Amino acid sequence: MRFLRQNRFVLLFLAVLVFSSVMVVQQFMANQSAHIDRREDFILLHERNEKKACAWLYQRLIQELPTLSDRALMDDVVRTSLLVDPKKPDLENLVWKYYVSVNKEFQRRAEARLNRLIAKAGTPQE
Repeated sequence: MRFLRQNRFVLLFLAVLVFSSVMVVQQFMANQSAHIDRREDFILLHERNEKKACAWLYQRLIQELPTLSDRALMDDVVRTSLLVDPKKPDLENLVWKYYVSVNKEFQRRAEARLNRLIAKAGTPQE
């Protein structure tokens, strides 16, 4: 009991820290799951030829591209490449447009990462 009274602030701090960490991880997983649900809904709406709802989800997915992780981008590239012919442009197909947009974002990030790596390799190590 004496230990608890002497270290109550440290223990409270640790409890708040653990709780906050759990909540951050839970929110991250919820956001990732929500994106996957939106992507799959977008694909289903496109297959059902629901143009208005599909266009709305397309805009929503495009707006969240800069905030997605590299893994989520790669999952989107792989998932949409199964549905479209990447070599054959189809400007009317929203899934194809989304595939191209995601692929460009992924390539842009890869290029930036490579440039940072090259710059880091070019600087002398201490």
